[in-house]
Amino acid sequence: MVTNLFSKLWNDDAGALLAMEFLFMATILVIGIVVGLVAVRNAINAELTALANAILALNLGYTISGQSGCCASVEGTQVIFIPGTITPPICTPPVPVVITVVPCS
Repeated sequence: MVTNLFSKLWNDDAGALLAMEFLFMATILVIGIVVGLVAVRNAINAELTALANAILALNLGYTISGQSGCCASVEGTQVIFIPGTITPPICTPPVPVVITVVPCS
């Protein structure tokens, strides 16, 4: 009985072709999703860098002039703000790690 079942299963290849097609389709979809997510990551990094530069470009400096009159004067104040910029993220390759194997003594 068991040998008859095993021989039927061994000779049955009806689903093998469909399984391979599904495997290829899943592989192509996963590779496409990874590439798409990398593009989304790069676009988000570019947008956030542009947003940070726009926020840093806001001029927070001000000037208040002094006043004088009636035999008295008050000095004014001034703040000069020099905006900075953010450099975009730089992709660096991973650093190879050299593993040394110490032989057992």
